[in-house]
Amino acid sequence: MPIAHRIHDALERASWIRKMFEAANILRAERGADAVADLSLGNPSNEPPSVFYESLREEADAGEARPHRYMTNPGYPEVREAIASHLATRTTVPYTADDVCMTVGAAGALNAILRVLLDPGDEVVLQSPAFVEYPFYVDNFQGQTCVVPPRPDFLPDVQRIADACTANTRAVILNAPNNPTGRIYPERTWRDLGRALASVSAGLARPIYVIFDDPYHHLWYTDAPPPEPARSYDQVLYVTSFSKDLGLAGERIGYVAVHPGAADRADLHRALPFALRVLGQVNAPATMQRVAARLIDHPREDTRAYYRLRRDRVFDALDAAGLDFPPLEGAFYAFPKTPIPDDMEFCRRMLDKGLVLVPGTAFGCPGRFRMSYAVAEDVLERGLKILREAL
Repeated sequence: MPIAHRIHDALERASWIRKMFEAANILRAERGADAVADLSLGNPSNEPPSVFYESLREEADAGEARPHRYMTNPGYPEVREAIASHLATRTTVPYTADDVCMTVGAAGALNAILRVLLDPGDEVVLQSPAFVEYPFYVDNFQGQTCVVPPRPDFLPDVQRIADACTANTRAVILNAPNNPTGRIYPERTWRDLGRALASVSAGLARPIYVIFDDPYHHLWYTDAPPPEPARSYDQVLYVTSFSKDLGLAGERIGYVAVHPGAADRADLHRALPFALRVLGQVNAPATMQRVAARLIDHPREDTRAYYRLRRDRVFDALDAAGLDFPPLEGAFYAFPKTPIPDDMEFCRRMLDKGLVLVPGTAFGCPGRFRMSYAVAEDVLERGLKILREAL
């Protein structure tokens, strides 16, 4: 498909989120805020922990001892060392500071990686339903996307992913806990995927990378934390941010970590900082880097408790309504099947009642809708009440 057509298709899907956001603002102006429940965006409603504000105050009080000038493009060495140490402890993979590059959020990291990996016409495999902006990021560098449907349980279809890889495939982008389904991918899935991609890569005599987009890592409601794909495959480029779990979406601080076993490890160390420059990021925000180093090991139990309460209420409401939905294992989204075949029409009807949702078509998965519970408690209760009455 020509690039212009792919961009048009992506815009049509992505525009639904923008349309819903704008419609919510219009409804608030017409009906009042108390008549509208906007469950469309993954914009965290939890407040950052107190250590965030303490760190900011210390940074401000330090004056010239905390410079705001350029630093080496991948970020402050001490910050990268703190993050590498955290990852090494968590994954048992021996990350070093050289493996870490600080970025302007996870989106900045994804674009930097794709700038490094892609030549025009190269391919990236996505699994639907996928974050709506992934195709945009690939299009930025004249790449092509190949979208693979999931298994019926919304776990990755490893065989389909492997079969979708061609001589032009450079990477597979996966995200778990998943937006929009809330699913966590089990260790067996990562192990099977690692074996499959290693086999395909051997035939190509070059690696196919897994770009693991992981901003929801700490938002899990299962008996154990999500598995670490870096334990199952050496060619993992790990991407995350502090946006979702710590409520810092607007601060735009994230990072990419190159697996120590990556085939092109040294080249990636050199190329990623250069990509930051040519993309105009230059470096991640200086103050937020230093604050991030203090937050990296901060416990997330309070954040999980905050969202677990909302998750339980959403589960109870959807279950009582008899809607089919994937297990709510992580993140802060539910992805139920619409009670009518046309998901866009269903979301329009809900919008008329004051409930703002996102049609599954926006994520490449028609017949479903995404609802976010990253909202204040009263907004969630209002939205669930509208949904119950409508069904």
